[in-house]
Order: sequence, then C-alpha cells, then structure tokens
Amino acid sequence: MSDAEGFIFLSACLAGMAYGKTYQQTDWSTMSRRVWRRARQIYVIHLAVILPVVLTAWTFAGRITPLANHFHDFLVHPWGSLALIPLLLHQPPLFDILPLYIILLSATPFLFALARRHGWGILLAFSLLGWLAAQFKWDTHFISNPAEFLPLRWGSFDFLAWQLVWVAGLALGESALRRPVVSGRWRFGLAAISAPVVLAGLLARHGFLPVNPDWFLWMDKWTLGPLRLLNFAGWVALLLAWNPRVPARLLAPVAPLGRHSLAVFSFHLPLVIAASTLVQLIPLSNVWQTGVSLSVIAALFLWAAWLERAPRSSAPAVAAPFVPSQRLARIST
Repeated sequence: MSDAEGFIFLSACLAGMAYGKTYQQTDWSTMSRRVWRRARQIYVIHLAVILPVVLTAWTFAGRITPLANHFHDFLVHPWGSLALIPLLLHQPPLFDILPLYIILLSATPFLFALARRHGWGILLAFSLLGWLAAQFKWDTHFISNPAEFLPLRWGSFDFLAWQLVWVAGLALGESALRRPVVSGRWRFGLAAISAPVVLAGLLARHGFLPVNPDWFLWMDKWTLGPLRLLNFAGWVALLLAWNPRVPARLLAPVAPLGRHSLAVFSFHLPLVIAASTLVQLIPLSNVWQTGVSLSVIAALFLWAAWLERAPRSSAPAVAAPFVPSQRLARIST
C-alpha cells in the first residue's frame, strides 16, 4: 500500500466523525452546508496552487526539459487544458489527489443520507461493486473516450476503485460515534487474521518473500488491485485490534503537520516539482539528492510551525484544522 490509501481513508474517517456528529445533533441541511463549505475551500486552494504552477511550466518549459516532460499533456493543448482545470477535468501528475478528495467530499452528504436510510452495509456492498467494475474495466466498455476531442486528463486514480476507500472510512468514522468499532472479545481474532496479511506484505515488499511477477497486476495502485486492497485492509484491521497508544511527546513534533494538513499538502506540491526538476537538471550524487529531499521535508515542518504561531485571526484560511473539536483533532494526529 502507499500513503494515498492512508490519506483518503483517514480523511474519510475524520469526515465521518466530524460531520456525522453534526448530522446527529442537527439536520441534513446544516451538515451538508458544512461539508460543501469545506469542499469549496479545498477547491479554491487547489486552483490557487495548480494555476500558478502550470503557468510557470508553460512559460519556462521551452528551456527546462523536466517541466516540459511533467506537464506534457497540458503543453500540447494549453488553452483547452486551462479551461478544463477549473472543471477538474484536467489533472496533471501530482495534482490529482485534491480533485479526487473534492469529489468524494462533495458526495458525502448524500452518502450519509443513504446510510441513515438503508444502513452502511448496503452502501458498502454497492461501493464494492463499483470497485469490482474498476478491476474488470467495465467502466471503459460503456464510456467512450472523450479525450479524442478534448484535452482531458482524469488523473491516475480510478474513481470507481478509490471511492471504496472513502466509503469504508466514512462508515468507520460515523459508526465509531455510536458504538465501539471492535469489541474486546473480537480483538484477538481480528489480530490473528490480519497480522499474517500485514507480515506477508512487509516481507514481500522488502524482498524476503518471493513474488510471482504475474501478481503485480493484482497490486496495481491506480485501480487499487485486490492484493493491494487486502494489504490495506489488513493494516486497518490490525491497528483497530491493536489500538496502539502512542505517547503524546512522540506525536508532538509531527502534530502540526496533521493540524495543518491541507496547507502542508498544498505547499509540498510545488516544492516536489521544483526539487525533482532540480535533480533532473543537475547531475547530483546520492548524498546531494538526499539533501534536496531532506530540505523539502524540513521546509514542510517550517511551514507548519509558522502556521502554528500565526494569530488565528490573521492565519490564512488554508490553515483551518480539518476537525473542529479538539478531541477529534487529537485523534487526527
């Protein structure tokens, strides 16, 4: 598995807890307004980050080959791509996570309403069918390729596959408000089943377990292949059963990254593109490449530290915590 699964799943869990609580205490309209206000905020931030970056690439791509390669699809039809970016229909590499997040978050109020009427079980069953459709490419059989006429770039993540991660996270977060997700008598059994799955994944990842090359098709990231989904489910089940209590002092250094996750994520996108461009332009040794990578990570910590110290009234809107209550904010770290 990768960090993308964690990003989508944990975001959904927190959305289920925060907005699910609002739904319990108020009504659908109040909850949906809060969700869509957050989705609108993320949408504005996405445009504020992507538009300057693609315009910079358009300006300098003729002299900087790595930029031309990274934004190739945009540069082939720049005007058409610029028109499609606000519609989330043109997503250059690295700029496809937030559009996926915006779409899933925007659909969340309707998912809550369906879950309240029919239960999460039915919703998860239909979500699983969507994932299966992505595995067999059924969506491509019924939908023609409009990219033949427009410079569309959907992004690398298959929506039908990745919606399963979001729906499962929503179900877990909202259900946790009403009852313990895993009771004491089930913890040992859940750990006994999930631990071998996690261990096998770790051994295979680091070369200690032979892997048939044919299996790699079952580990595909973009369609969330079956083995990849099994590995991620194993981690979720193991952590639920284990329920580790990490000391607060160990979490403190990285907690600002979580409290300002949207700001940090948005800030890291141009930094990563700049760093990768630098590494491709200048022949650097492994030591210098490591130094560039560590500099990017250090910049993220500095950015989060600045947001922590900024007065709340003057802090940028992007710095607003994802979860309103302090209790949920501690969970998010």
